[in-house]
Amino acid sequence: MAGFESAGRTEAVERLRFIRVQLAKAAIGGSLAAGYTAIFGAPDLIDRIAIAALLSPAILALAALLRIPFTVLETASEALFAATVAYLVLITGGSASPLLIWMVLVPAEAALSGGRRSVMRAAISALLGVLAVGAAELLHLVPESRLLIAGWQFYIGSTLAAVIQAALIAAAARDRQRRADEAAAEGAAMYRFLADNAMDLITLHGSDGRVRFASPAARALLGREPDTLLGLAPATLVHPDDVRPMQHAFVQASYFGRAGKAEVRLKRADGSHVWTEIRCRPAEQAQGKEAEIVAVTRDITDRKAQERALIEARDLAEGASRAKSNFLANMSHELRTPLNAILGFSEVMTHEMFGPLGGPRYREYAALINESGGHLLELINGVLDMSKIEAGKFEIAEELFTLPEVVTQAVRFVKLQADRKGLVLKTGVAADCASIFADKRALKQMLVNLLSNAVKFTTRGGEVKLSAARDGSGGMLISVRDTGIGIAPEDLERLGRPFEQIDGAFVKKQEGTGLGLALVKALAAMHGGKAIIESKLGHGTTVSLRLPHAAVNANGEPLTTEPAAAEAPVQLKGAA
Repeated sequence: MAGFESAGRTEAVERLRFIRVQLAKAAIGGSLAAGYTAIFGAPDLIDRIAIAALLSPAILALAALLRIPFTVLETASEALFAATVAYLVLITGGSASPLLIWMVLVPAEAALSGGRRSVMRAAISALLGVLAVGAAELLHLVPESRLLIAGWQFYIGSTLAAVIQAALIAAAARDRQRRADEAAAEGAAMYRFLADNAMDLITLHGSDGRVRFASPAARALLGREPDTLLGLAPATLVHPDDVRPMQHAFVQASYFGRAGKAEVRLKRADGSHVWTEIRCRPAEQAQGKEAEIVAVTRDITDRKAQERALIEARDLAEGASRAKSNFLANMSHELRTPLNAILGFSEVMTHEMFGPLGGPRYREYAALINESGGHLLELINGVLDMSKIEAGKFEIAEELFTLPEVVTQAVRFVKLQADRKGLVLKTGVAADCASIFADKRALKQMLVNLLSNAVKFTTRGGEVKLSAARDGSGGMLISVRDTGIGIAPEDLERLGRPFEQIDGAFVKKQEGTGLGLALVKALAAMHGGKAIIESKLGHGTTVSLRLPHAAVNANGEPLTTEPAAAEAPVQLKGAA
Protein backbone atom coordinates (compact mmCIF):
# COMPACT_ATOMS: atom_id res chain seq x y z
CA MET A 1 0.00 0.00 0.00
CA ALA A 2 2.83 2.40 0.87
CA GLY A 3 4.46 1.66 -2.52
CA PHE A 4 1.26 2.59 -4.39
CA GLU A 5 0.92 5.82 -2.37
CA SER A 6 4.56 6.74 -3.12
CA ALA A 7 4.11 6.04 -6.83
CA GLY A 8 0.95 8.19 -6.87
CA ARG A 9 2.75 11.10 -5.23
CA THR A 10 5.66 10.82 -7.70
CA GLU A 11 3.33 10.94 -10.72
CA ALA A 12 1.51 13.94 -9.27
CA VAL A 13 4.80 15.82 -8.88
CA GLU A 14 5.88 14.92 -12.44
CA ARG A 15 2.50 16.00 -13.83
CA LEU A 16 2.75 19.36 -12.04
CA ARG A 17 6.26 19.89 -13.39
CA PHE A 18 5.01 19.03 -16.90
CA ILE A 19 2.25 21.64 -16.63
CA ARG A 20 4.75 24.31 -15.55
CA VAL A 21 7.12 23.53 -18.43
CA GLN A 22 4.32 23.64 -21.02
CA LEU A 23 2.99 26.91 -19.67
CA ALA A 24 6.51 28.38 -19.75
CA LYS A 25 6.96 27.26 -23.38
CA ALA A 26 3.56 28.72 -24.30
CA ALA A 27 4.48 32.01 -22.58
CA ILE A 28 7.77 32.23 -24.52
CA GLY A 29 5.93 31.44 -27.74
CA GLY A 30 3.33 34.10 -26.97
CA SER A 31 6.07 36.66 -26.31
CA LEU A 32 7.74 35.86 -29.65
CA ALA A 33 4.42 36.08 -31.48
CA ALA A 34 3.59 39.44 -29.87
CA GLY A 35 7.03 40.83 -30.75
CA TYR A 36 6.78 39.58 -34.34
CA THR A 37 3.35 41.13 -34.77
CA ALA A 38 4.47 44.44 -33.27
CA ILE A 39 7.46 44.68 -35.62
CA PHE A 40 6.11 43.26 -38.86
CA GLY A 41 2.41 43.87 -38.60
CA ALA A 42 -0.54 41.55 -38.98
CA PRO A 43 0.58 37.94 -39.71
CA ASP A 44 -0.56 36.05 -42.75
CA LEU A 45 -1.74 32.41 -42.82
CA ILE A 46 1.78 30.93 -42.67
CA ASP A 47 2.68 33.16 -39.74
CA ARG A 48 -0.56 32.31 -37.97
CA ILE A 49 0.22 28.59 -38.17
CA ALA A 50 3.66 29.26 -36.67
CA ILE A 51 2.13 31.34 -33.86
CA ALA A 52 -0.46 28.61 -33.15
CA ALA A 53 2.35 26.04 -32.93
CA LEU A 54 4.24 28.23 -30.48
CA LEU A 55 1.14 28.60 -28.28
CA SER A 56 0.09 24.91 -28.51
CA PRO A 57 1.93 23.82 -25.29
CA ALA A 58 -0.83 25.60 -23.36
CA ILE A 59 -3.29 23.00 -24.69
CA LEU A 60 -1.05 20.21 -23.33
CA ALA A 61 -0.94 21.97 -19.95
CA LEU A 62 -4.75 21.93 -19.83
CA ALA A 63 -4.85 18.27 -20.97
CA ALA A 64 -2.51 17.35 -18.08
CA LEU A 65 -5.31 18.36 -15.68
CA LEU A 66 -7.43 15.52 -17.06
CA ARG A 67 -7.01 11.78 -16.46
CA ILE A 68 -4.93 11.32 -19.60
CA PRO A 69 -2.02 8.89 -19.05
CA PHE A 70 1.21 10.74 -18.40
CA THR A 71 3.13 8.78 -21.05
CA VAL A 72 0.60 9.95 -23.66
CA LEU A 73 1.14 13.57 -22.58
CA GLU A 74 4.93 13.20 -22.79
CA THR A 75 4.75 11.63 -26.25
CA ALA A 76 2.42 14.38 -27.47
CA SER A 77 4.76 17.08 -26.09
CA GLU A 78 7.81 15.59 -27.83
CA ALA A 79 5.98 15.19 -31.14
CA LEU A 80 4.54 18.74 -30.94
CA PHE A 81 7.96 20.22 -30.13
CA ALA A 82 9.56 18.41 -33.08
CA ALA A 83 6.69 19.44 -35.42
CA THR A 84 6.93 23.09 -34.30
CA VAL A 85 10.70 23.23 -34.91
CA ALA A 86 10.27 21.49 -38.31
CA TYR A 87 7.62 24.02 -39.40
CA LEU A 88 9.75 26.97 -38.29
CA VAL A 89 12.68 25.48 -40.21
CA LEU A 90 10.51 25.20 -43.36
CA ILE A 91 9.43 28.86 -43.26
CA THR A 92 12.94 30.13 -42.50
CA GLY A 93 14.86 28.55 -45.37
CA GLY A 94 14.50 24.78 -45.05
CA SER A 95 17.79 22.90 -44.69
CA ALA A 96 19.58 26.24 -44.79
CA SER A 97 17.57 27.55 -41.83
CA PRO A 98 19.58 28.50 -38.75
CA LEU A 99 16.72 26.96 -36.65
CA LEU A 100 17.57 23.43 -37.80
CA ILE A 101 19.98 23.13 -34.89
CA TRP A 102 16.96 23.27 -32.55
CA MET A 103 16.12 19.71 -33.55
CA VAL A 104 18.94 18.59 -31.24
CA LEU A 105 17.05 20.04 -28.30
CA VAL A 106 14.04 17.74 -28.82
CA PRO A 107 15.66 14.53 -27.40
CA ALA A 108 17.64 16.66 -24.92
CA GLU A 109 14.43 18.03 -23.40
CA ALA A 110 12.97 14.50 -23.32
CA ALA A 111 16.01 13.30 -21.39
CA LEU A 112 15.24 15.92 -18.77
CA SER A 113 11.66 14.79 -18.19
CA GLY A 114 11.66 11.05 -18.94
CA GLY A 115 13.74 7.95 -19.26
CA ARG A 116 15.29 6.01 -22.10
CA ARG A 117 11.99 5.32 -23.85
CA SER A 118 11.04 8.98 -23.72
CA VAL A 119 14.39 9.96 -25.30
CA MET A 120 13.94 7.36 -28.04
CA ARG A 121 10.45 8.66 -28.86
CA ALA A 122 11.75 12.24 -28.96
CA ALA A 123 14.69 11.24 -31.19
CA ILE A 124 12.29 9.52 -33.60
CA SER A 125 10.08 12.63 -33.63
CA ALA A 126 13.11 14.86 -34.38
CA LEU A 127 14.26 12.48 -37.11
CA LEU A 128 10.82 12.50 -38.69
CA GLY A 129 10.84 16.29 -38.53
CA VAL A 130 14.19 16.48 -40.36
CA LEU A 131 13.00 13.96 -42.97
CA ALA A 132 9.86 16.03 -43.46
CA VAL A 133 11.97 19.15 -44.16
CA GLY A 134 14.11 17.17 -46.61
CA ALA A 135 11.03 15.77 -48.37
CA ALA A 136 9.55 19.28 -48.70
CA GLU A 137 12.71 20.53 -50.37
CA LEU A 138 12.76 17.58 -52.78
CA LEU A 139 9.18 18.37 -53.75
CA HIS A 140 9.94 22.13 -53.93
CA LEU A 141 7.32 22.85 -51.25
CA VAL A 142 9.55 25.09 -49.12
CA PRO A 143 8.00 28.58 -48.99
CA GLU A 144 9.92 31.83 -49.22
CA SER A 145 12.11 32.41 -46.18
CA ARG A 146 10.62 34.64 -43.53
CA LEU A 147 14.03 35.72 -42.29
CA LEU A 148 14.13 39.52 -42.45
CA ILE A 149 17.66 39.93 -41.14
CA ALA A 150 21.04 38.75 -42.41
CA GLY A 151 21.48 34.99 -42.33
CA TRP A 152 24.72 35.04 -40.37
CA GLN A 153 23.18 37.20 -37.66
CA PHE A 154 20.22 34.85 -37.34
CA TYR A 155 22.60 31.89 -37.29
CA ILE A 156 24.54 33.39 -34.44
CA GLY A 157 21.39 34.29 -32.54
CA SER A 158 19.81 30.89 -33.14
CA THR A 159 22.98 29.05 -32.15
CA LEU A 160 23.38 31.22 -29.06
CA ALA A 161 19.77 30.54 -28.03
CA ALA A 162 20.27 26.81 -28.64
CA VAL A 163 23.44 26.80 -26.53
CA ILE A 164 21.65 28.66 -23.73
CA GLN A 165 18.72 26.25 -23.94
CA ALA A 166 21.09 23.26 -23.95
CA ALA A 167 22.92 24.67 -20.95
CA LEU A 168 19.66 25.14 -19.07
CA ILE A 169 18.63 21.58 -19.93
CA ALA A 170 22.03 20.24 -18.84
CA ALA A 171 21.87 22.19 -15.59
CA ALA A 172 18.36 20.95 -14.90
CA ALA A 173 19.38 17.39 -15.71
CA ARG A 174 22.38 17.66 -13.44
CA ASP A 175 20.21 19.06 -10.64
CA ARG A 176 17.75 16.22 -11.13
CA GLN A 177 20.54 13.67 -11.06
CA ARG A 178 21.92 15.26 -7.90
CA ARG A 179 18.53 15.02 -6.18
CA ALA A 180 18.22 11.39 -7.29
CA ASP A 181 21.69 10.64 -5.95
CA GLU A 182 20.88 12.35 -2.66
CA ALA A 183 17.64 10.37 -2.35
CA ALA A 184 19.47 7.15 -3.13
CA ALA A 185 22.19 7.98 -0.64
CA GLU A 186 19.59 8.85 1.99
CA GLY A 187 17.77 5.58 1.36
CA ALA A 188 21.03 3.63 1.48
CA ALA A 189 21.98 5.38 4.71
CA MET A 190 18.59 4.54 6.21
CA TYR A 191 18.91 0.88 5.21
CA ARG A 192 22.45 0.83 6.56
CA PHE A 193 21.23 2.40 9.82
CA LEU A 194 18.50 -0.22 10.16
CA ALA A 195 20.89 -3.05 9.36
CA ASP A 196 23.51 -1.74 11.79
CA ASN A 197 21.06 -1.34 14.66
CA ALA A 198 18.77 -4.31 14.12
CA MET A 199 18.88 -6.98 16.82
CA ASP A 200 18.45 -9.69 14.17
CA LEU A 201 21.31 -10.72 11.94
CA ILE A 202 20.74 -9.79 8.28
CA THR A 203 22.79 -11.65 5.67
CA LEU A 204 22.91 -11.66 1.89
CA HIS A 205 23.79 -14.94 0.18
CA GLY A 206 24.74 -15.76 -3.38
CA SER A 207 23.06 -18.47 -5.43
CA ASP A 208 25.54 -20.96 -3.92
CA GLY A 209 24.50 -19.93 -0.39
CA ARG A 210 27.80 -18.27 0.56
CA VAL A 211 27.60 -15.10 2.63
CA ARG A 212 28.15 -11.87 0.70
CA PHE A 213 27.04 -9.42 3.37
CA ALA A 214 26.51 -9.68 7.13
CA SER A 215 25.10 -6.98 9.39
CA PRO A 216 26.87 -5.87 12.61
CA ALA A 217 24.40 -7.98 14.64
CA ALA A 218 26.85 -10.85 13.99
CA ARG A 219 28.91 -9.54 16.91
CA ALA A 220 26.08 -9.93 19.43
CA LEU A 221 24.61 -13.13 18.00
CA LEU A 222 27.73 -15.10 17.05
CA GLY A 223 30.55 -13.17 18.68
CA ARG A 224 32.11 -12.71 15.22
CA GLU A 225 33.01 -9.69 13.14
CA PRO A 226 30.75 -9.39 10.08
CA ASP A 227 33.72 -9.51 7.70
CA THR A 228 34.74 -12.94 9.02
CA LEU A 229 31.47 -14.40 7.73
CA LEU A 230 31.98 -13.30 4.13
CA GLY A 231 32.45 -16.20 1.75
CA LEU A 232 31.38 -18.84 4.30
CA ALA A 233 28.78 -21.46 3.42
CA PRO A 234 25.86 -21.75 5.88
CA ALA A 235 26.74 -25.39 6.61
CA THR A 236 30.03 -24.32 8.20
CA LEU A 237 28.15 -22.22 10.79
CA VAL A 238 25.44 -24.72 11.68
CA HIS A 239 25.43 -27.58 14.17
CA PRO A 240 25.95 -30.88 12.27
CA ASP A 241 22.52 -32.13 13.34
CA ASP A 242 20.82 -29.04 11.88
CA VAL A 243 22.43 -28.93 8.43
CA ARG A 244 19.49 -30.54 6.62
CA PRO A 245 16.83 -28.09 7.91
CA MET A 246 19.12 -25.21 6.95
CA GLN A 247 19.67 -26.59 3.44
CA HIS A 248 15.96 -27.21 3.01
CA ALA A 249 15.17 -23.56 3.85
CA PHE A 250 17.74 -22.26 1.36
CA VAL A 251 16.50 -24.64 -1.35
CA GLN A 252 13.00 -23.26 -0.83
CA ALA A 253 14.29 -19.73 -1.40
CA SER A 254 16.80 -20.35 -4.22
CA TYR A 255 15.17 -23.15 -6.21
CA PHE A 256 11.43 -22.75 -5.60
CA GLY A 257 11.48 -18.96 -5.18
CA ARG A 258 9.50 -18.90 -1.93
CA ALA A 259 10.26 -18.05 1.68
CA GLY A 260 11.91 -20.72 3.81
CA LYS A 261 12.30 -21.11 7.56
CA ALA A 262 14.43 -23.25 9.85
CA GLU A 263 15.28 -23.46 13.54
CA VAL A 264 18.96 -24.34 13.84
CA ARG A 265 21.89 -24.00 16.21
CA LEU A 266 24.62 -21.67 14.98
CA LYS A 267 28.20 -21.95 16.17
CA ARG A 268 29.61 -18.98 18.04
CA ALA A 269 33.20 -17.85 17.98
CA ASP A 270 33.84 -19.46 21.39
CA GLY A 271 32.62 -22.86 20.15
CA SER A 272 29.24 -22.76 21.88
CA HIS A 273 25.97 -22.93 20.00
CA VAL A 274 22.97 -20.60 20.05
CA TRP A 275 19.45 -21.52 18.98
CA THR A 276 18.26 -19.33 16.12
CA GLU A 277 15.36 -19.03 13.72
CA ILE A 278 16.41 -18.31 10.13
CA ARG A 279 13.93 -16.90 7.63
CA CYS A 280 15.19 -16.57 4.07
CA ARG A 281 13.61 -15.46 0.84
CA PRO A 282 14.81 -14.75 -2.70
CA ALA A 283 16.00 -11.18 -3.25
CA GLU A 284 14.62 -9.10 -6.10
CA GLN A 285 16.76 -10.17 -9.03
CA ALA A 286 18.17 -7.49 -11.32
CA GLN A 287 18.34 -8.30 -15.01
CA GLY A 288 21.57 -10.05 -15.92
CA LYS A 289 22.51 -10.81 -12.30
CA GLU A 290 22.44 -14.14 -10.52
CA ALA A 291 19.79 -14.83 -7.92
CA GLU A 292 20.56 -13.85 -4.33
CA ILE A 293 19.00 -14.79 -1.00
CA VAL A 294 18.25 -12.50 1.93
CA ALA A 295 18.20 -14.17 5.36
CA VAL A 296 17.16 -12.79 8.75
CA THR A 297 18.41 -14.73 11.78
CA ARG A 298 16.87 -14.27 15.23
CA ASP A 299 18.05 -15.53 18.62
CA ILE A 300 15.40 -17.89 20.05
CA THR A 301 17.44 -19.27 22.95
CA ASP A 302 14.90 -18.05 25.53
CA ARG A 303 12.01 -19.53 23.60
CA LYS A 304 13.78 -22.88 23.30
CA ALA A 305 14.49 -22.82 27.03
CA GLN A 306 10.80 -22.24 27.70
CA GLU A 307 9.88 -25.09 25.36
CA ARG A 308 12.30 -27.41 27.15
CA ALA A 309 10.85 -26.36 30.50
CA LEU A 310 7.33 -27.07 29.25
CA ILE A 311 8.40 -30.47 27.91
CA GLU A 312 10.10 -31.35 31.19
CA ALA A 313 7.02 -30.21 33.12
CA ARG A 314 4.80 -32.29 30.85
CA ASP A 315 7.05 -35.33 31.28
CA LEU A 316 7.00 -34.85 35.04
CA ALA A 317 3.21 -34.54 35.02
CA GLU A 318 2.87 -37.64 32.85
CA GLY A 319 5.28 -39.50 35.11
CA ALA A 320 3.32 -38.45 38.16
CA SER A 321 0.09 -39.50 36.47
CA ARG A 322 1.54 -42.89 35.59
CA ALA A 323 2.84 -43.30 39.12
CA LYS A 324 -0.58 -42.39 40.49
CA SER A 325 -2.31 -44.85 38.15
CA ASN A 326 0.16 -47.59 39.04
CA PHE A 327 -0.31 -46.83 42.72
CA LEU A 328 -4.08 -47.02 42.47
CA ALA A 329 -3.90 -50.20 40.42
CA ASN A 330 -1.55 -51.82 42.91
CA MET A 331 -3.65 -50.69 45.85
CA SER A 332 -6.84 -52.13 44.35
CA HIS A 333 -6.27 -55.60 45.76
CA GLU A 334 -4.76 -54.30 49.01
CA LEU A 335 -7.78 -52.09 49.71
CA ARG A 336 -10.55 -54.36 48.55
CA THR A 337 -9.37 -57.52 50.32
CA PRO A 338 -9.70 -56.16 53.89
CA LEU A 339 -12.87 -54.28 52.96
CA ASN A 340 -14.48 -57.48 51.73
CA ALA A 341 -13.59 -59.12 55.03
CA ILE A 342 -15.03 -56.17 56.98
CA LEU A 343 -18.24 -56.23 54.94
CA GLY A 344 -18.61 -59.99 55.18
CA PHE A 345 -17.95 -60.37 58.89
CA SER A 346 -20.03 -57.29 59.80
CA GLU A 347 -22.95 -58.71 57.81
CA VAL A 348 -22.57 -62.05 59.67
CA MET A 349 -22.61 -60.19 62.98
CA THR A 350 -25.60 -58.06 61.97
CA HIS A 351 -27.69 -61.15 61.15
CA GLU A 352 -26.31 -63.05 64.23
CA MET A 353 -25.67 -66.14 62.10
CA PHE A 354 -23.65 -67.85 64.85
CA GLY A 355 -25.75 -66.84 67.81
CA PRO A 356 -26.78 -63.65 69.63
CA LEU A 357 -24.21 -60.92 70.18
CA GLY A 358 -25.35 -60.32 73.71
CA GLY A 359 -26.66 -56.77 73.37
CA PRO A 360 -28.57 -54.50 70.91
CA ARG A 361 -25.69 -52.01 70.66
CA TYR A 362 -23.43 -54.68 69.13
CA ARG A 363 -25.94 -55.20 66.33
CA GLU A 364 -26.13 -51.43 65.81
CA TYR A 365 -22.32 -51.13 65.68
CA ALA A 366 -22.05 -54.07 63.28
CA ALA A 367 -24.62 -52.43 60.98
CA LEU A 368 -22.66 -49.14 61.07
CA ILE A 369 -19.44 -51.00 60.27
CA ASN A 370 -21.14 -52.70 57.31
CA GLU A 371 -22.64 -49.45 56.03
CA SER A 372 -19.37 -47.52 56.38
CA GLY A 373 -17.39 -50.30 54.69
CA GLY A 374 -19.85 -50.36 51.77
CA HIS A 375 -19.57 -46.60 51.37
CA LEU A 376 -15.77 -46.75 51.47
CA LEU A 377 -15.75 -49.55 48.87
CA GLU A 378 -17.99 -47.46 46.62
CA LEU A 379 -15.59 -44.49 46.82
CA ILE A 380 -12.57 -46.68 46.11
CA ASN A 381 -14.28 -48.27 43.11
CA GLY A 382 -15.11 -44.81 41.73
CA VAL A 383 -11.51 -43.60 42.02
CA LEU A 384 -10.16 -46.79 40.47
CA ASP A 385 -12.63 -46.67 37.58
CA MET A 386 -11.80 -43.02 36.94
CA SER A 387 -8.11 -43.85 36.95
CA LYS A 388 -8.65 -46.67 34.44
CA ILE A 389 -10.63 -44.41 32.14
CA GLU A 390 -7.94 -41.72 32.30
CA ALA A 391 -5.22 -44.26 31.55
CA GLY A 392 -7.22 -45.66 28.63
CA LYS A 393 -7.43 -49.11 30.24
CA PHE A 394 -11.18 -49.12 30.82
CA GLU A 395 -12.80 -51.11 28.04
CA ILE A 396 -16.52 -51.39 27.42
CA ALA A 397 -18.12 -54.64 26.28
CA GLU A 398 -21.37 -53.83 24.48
CA GLU A 399 -24.12 -56.44 24.48
CA LEU A 400 -27.86 -56.73 24.04
CA PHE A 401 -29.83 -56.71 27.31
CA THR A 402 -33.12 -55.61 28.85
CA LEU A 403 -33.13 -52.00 29.99
CA PRO A 404 -36.02 -52.23 32.54
CA GLU A 405 -34.08 -54.93 34.41
CA VAL A 406 -31.07 -52.65 34.83
CA VAL A 407 -33.32 -49.73 35.77
CA THR A 408 -34.95 -51.83 38.48
CA GLN A 409 -31.56 -52.83 39.90
CA ALA A 410 -30.38 -49.22 39.94
CA VAL A 411 -33.55 -48.00 41.65
CA ARG A 412 -33.30 -50.76 44.22
CA PHE A 413 -29.79 -49.55 45.07
CA VAL A 414 -31.03 -46.09 46.14
CA LYS A 415 -34.51 -47.00 47.35
CA LEU A 416 -33.59 -47.30 51.03
CA GLN A 417 -32.00 -43.85 51.05
CA ALA A 418 -35.00 -42.40 49.17
CA ASP A 419 -37.45 -43.93 51.63
CA ARG A 420 -35.56 -42.43 54.58
CA LYS A 421 -36.00 -38.95 53.01
CA GLY A 422 -39.60 -39.55 51.99
CA LEU A 423 -38.84 -39.22 48.25
CA VAL A 424 -41.00 -40.60 45.44
CA LEU A 425 -39.07 -42.74 42.89
CA LYS A 426 -40.65 -43.08 39.43
CA THR A 427 -39.50 -44.88 36.28
CA GLY A 428 -40.76 -44.82 32.72
CA VAL A 429 -39.15 -46.81 29.91
CA ALA A 430 -40.71 -46.50 26.44
CA ALA A 431 -41.74 -49.72 24.71
CA ASP A 432 -39.21 -49.27 21.89
CA CYS A 433 -36.44 -48.93 24.51
CA ALA A 434 -37.04 -52.25 26.26
CA SER A 435 -33.92 -53.66 24.63
CA ILE A 436 -30.64 -51.76 24.49
CA PHE A 437 -27.19 -52.36 23.05
CA ALA A 438 -24.53 -51.06 25.47
CA ASP A 439 -22.13 -52.09 28.23
CA LYS A 440 -24.45 -53.42 30.91
CA ARG A 441 -22.14 -52.84 33.88
CA ALA A 442 -21.21 -49.32 32.72
CA LEU A 443 -24.85 -48.36 32.11
CA LYS A 444 -25.87 -49.61 35.54
CA GLN A 445 -23.04 -47.62 37.10
CA MET A 446 -24.13 -44.47 35.24
CA LEU A 447 -27.75 -44.88 36.38
CA VAL A 448 -26.76 -45.59 39.97
CA ASN A 449 -24.54 -42.49 40.06
CA LEU A 450 -27.25 -40.26 38.58
CA LEU A 451 -29.95 -41.62 40.88
CA SER A 452 -27.66 -41.33 43.92
CA ASN A 453 -26.96 -37.68 43.12
CA ALA A 454 -30.64 -36.97 42.51
CA VAL A 455 -31.66 -38.57 45.82
CA LYS A 456 -28.78 -36.92 47.66
CA PHE A 457 -29.66 -33.37 46.53
CA THR A 458 -33.44 -33.58 46.65
CA THR A 459 -35.12 -32.29 49.79
CA ARG A 460 -37.67 -34.31 51.80
CA GLY A 461 -40.94 -34.94 50.02
CA GLY A 462 -39.45 -34.43 46.54
CA GLU A 463 -39.54 -36.62 43.46
CA VAL A 464 -36.93 -38.41 41.33
CA LYS A 465 -37.88 -39.84 37.95
CA LEU A 466 -35.85 -42.02 35.54
CA SER A 467 -37.16 -42.20 31.94
CA ALA A 468 -35.93 -43.65 28.66
CA ALA A 469 -37.10 -42.88 25.10
CA ARG A 470 -35.84 -42.61 21.54
CA ASP A 471 -34.39 -39.26 20.55
CA GLY A 472 -34.99 -37.47 17.26
CA SER A 473 -31.93 -38.97 15.55
CA GLY A 474 -32.84 -42.58 16.29
CA GLY A 475 -30.59 -42.98 19.31
CA MET A 476 -31.59 -43.45 22.92
CA LEU A 477 -32.11 -40.77 25.54
CA ILE A 478 -32.08 -41.78 29.23
CA SER A 479 -32.88 -38.98 31.68
CA VAL A 480 -32.90 -38.64 35.47
CA ARG A 481 -34.94 -35.67 36.68
CA ASP A 482 -35.29 -34.47 40.25
CA THR A 483 -37.07 -31.66 42.10
CA GLY A 484 -34.05 -30.86 44.22
CA ILE A 485 -32.06 -27.75 45.03
CA GLY A 486 -30.89 -27.18 41.46
CA ILE A 487 -27.60 -25.79 40.24
CA ALA A 488 -26.56 -22.18 39.63
CA PRO A 489 -25.55 -21.29 36.03
CA GLU A 490 -21.98 -20.45 37.09
CA ASP A 491 -21.61 -23.94 38.61
CA LEU A 492 -22.91 -25.91 35.61
CA GLU A 493 -19.63 -25.63 33.67
CA ARG A 494 -17.60 -27.02 36.58
CA LEU A 495 -19.80 -30.02 37.23
CA GLY A 496 -18.72 -33.23 35.58
CA ARG A 497 -15.02 -32.67 36.26
CA PRO A 498 -13.33 -35.13 38.61
CA PHE A 499 -13.56 -34.20 42.33
CA GLU A 500 -15.62 -31.11 41.46
CA GLN A 501 -18.52 -30.21 43.74
CA ILE A 502 -20.64 -27.10 43.98
CA ASP A 503 -20.55 -24.92 47.07
CA GLY A 504 -23.37 -24.53 49.53
CA ALA A 505 -24.38 -25.38 53.08
CA PHE A 506 -26.70 -28.17 51.91
CA VAL A 507 -24.03 -29.67 49.64
CA LYS A 508 -21.36 -29.69 52.32
CA LYS A 509 -23.57 -31.94 54.47
CA GLN A 510 -23.59 -34.63 51.77
CA GLU A 511 -20.92 -37.27 51.45
CA GLY A 512 -19.03 -37.95 48.20
CA THR A 513 -15.86 -37.36 46.23
CA GLY A 514 -17.32 -35.50 43.28
CA LEU A 515 -16.50 -38.36 40.87
CA GLY A 516 -20.08 -39.42 40.10
CA LEU A 517 -20.84 -37.06 37.20
CA ALA A 518 -17.25 -37.31 35.93
CA LEU A 519 -17.65 -41.08 35.60
CA VAL A 520 -21.03 -40.66 33.92
CA LYS A 521 -19.59 -38.24 31.36
CA ALA A 522 -16.57 -40.44 30.66
CA LEU A 523 -18.62 -43.63 30.29
CA ALA A 524 -21.15 -41.89 28.04
CA ALA A 525 -18.34 -40.64 25.83
CA MET A 526 -16.95 -44.17 25.56
CA HIS A 527 -20.37 -45.18 24.19
CA GLY A 528 -20.09 -42.45 21.54
CA GLY A 529 -22.56 -40.23 23.37
CA LYS A 530 -22.58 -37.51 25.97
CA ALA A 531 -24.18 -36.43 29.24
CA ILE A 532 -26.21 -33.21 29.22
CA ILE A 533 -26.95 -31.33 32.45
CA GLU A 534 -29.91 -28.95 32.62
CA SER A 535 -30.74 -27.20 35.84
CA LYS A 536 -32.16 -24.09 37.40
CA LEU A 537 -31.38 -23.03 40.94
CA GLY A 538 -34.26 -24.04 43.23
CA HIS A 539 -36.16 -25.89 40.47
CA GLY A 540 -34.39 -29.21 40.20
CA THR A 541 -31.94 -30.83 37.78
CA THR A 542 -32.19 -33.09 34.74
CA VAL A 543 -29.22 -35.13 33.53
CA SER A 544 -29.70 -36.81 30.14
CA LEU A 545 -27.59 -39.57 28.62
CA ARG A 546 -27.66 -39.37 24.84
CA LEU A 547 -26.50 -42.75 23.47
CA PRO A 548 -26.64 -42.64 19.65
CA HIS A 549 -25.57 -46.29 19.13
CA ALA A 550 -27.63 -47.95 21.85
CA ALA A 551 -31.00 -48.29 20.11
CA VAL A 552 -31.98 -51.61 18.49
CA ASN A 553 -34.65 -52.62 15.98
CA ALA A 554 -37.52 -55.08 16.40
CA ASN A 555 -35.15 -58.01 15.80
CA GLY A 556 -32.83 -56.86 18.58
CA GLU A 557 -30.12 -55.71 16.17
CA PRO A 558 -28.28 -52.41 16.65
CA LEU A 559 -29.60 -49.70 14.34
CA THR A 560 -26.07 -48.53 13.54
CA THR A 561 -22.70 -50.18 13.35
CA GLU A 562 -20.74 -46.94 13.07
CA PRO A 563 -17.77 -46.72 15.43
CA ALA A 564 -18.36 -44.65 18.51
CA ALA A 565 -16.80 -41.21 18.18
CA ALA A 566 -15.83 -40.85 21.81
CA GLU A 567 -15.06 -37.49 23.27
CA ALA A 568 -11.66 -36.73 24.77
CA PRO A 569 -11.19 -38.68 28.01
CA VAL A 570 -11.76 -36.82 31.24
CA GLN A 571 -8.50 -35.73 32.83
CA LEU A 572 -8.06 -36.47 36.51
CA LYS A 573 -6.57 -33.21 37.80
CA GLY A 574 -7.22 -32.53 41.42
CA ALA A 575 -10.17 -30.22 41.87
CA ALA A 576 -10.59 -29.48 38.18
